[in-house]
Amino acid sequence: MKFGDYLRQKREDRGWTQPEAAAKARIEQSYLSKLETGRSYPSDDVFERLVEVFGIDTGELSESVSAAELDRLREIREVRAAVLAGQAGRLRLTRGWLLAGLAFLMLGGGALGLSRIDLSEDTNFYRYRSDGVLRLDESPNAFNIVHSEVPADHPRHEQIRAMRERIDQLDVTTDQYRGNGYYEDVEGGRRYFELNHHALVTPPNPLRWFLVPGLMFLLGSLGCFFISFRWR
Repeated sequence: MKFGDYLRQKREDRGWTQPEAAAKARIEQSYLSKLETGRSYPSDDVFERLVEVFGIDTGELSESVSAAELDRLREIREVRAAVLAGQAGRLRLTRGWLLAGLAFLMLGGGALGLSRIDLSEDTNFYRYRSDGVLRLDESPNAFNIVHSEVPADHPRHEQIRAMRERIDQLDVTTDQYRGNGYYEDVEGGRRYFELNHHALVTPPNPLRWFLVPGLMFLLGSLGCFFISFRWR
């Protein structure tokens, strides 16, 4: 906005004609017309009168009119002070956003660095399986007979049926290797646990969660830098 337009808007807000406003400011109506059309700019003395009559806030003025207009008004003491104060305020804000951006950048970099540190260790897991409870006189593979298919009149049919009824499968998973198999005494006999499966498991990295705040801090730093450069 031009200074003349700003001045005319202030006058019109108060409902004054040019002659009325000129009389209140103790200046010629023709001079006020030149000020409003941008053909002239006020001196310190005239500007002080306009500030008093129109209730002009120099801080608001410095924010409302264009930079080119402020250059033309820079010789006015009050305008120059308001411009310098505004520049100082913007500089403080810019520095504040830059410092915040640097802080977020360092926090984000540190968090991402932590997320890349792998503190997990590979662990062996062994699964042992027992098909059921064995009598003390039975061999470890006594339950293997249940997989046999024989006719109903076969001599071993009843033995197979009886062993199938005793099936009570139990799996035990441990990180301790106990050989290809081991016995464990239980009520009514003992169980033979045979190695059924082995896996090498890599647990999740406990520091991987730092990746999320790290990315958030980096995005925050970009936002701070963007705001600081927009306000420069």
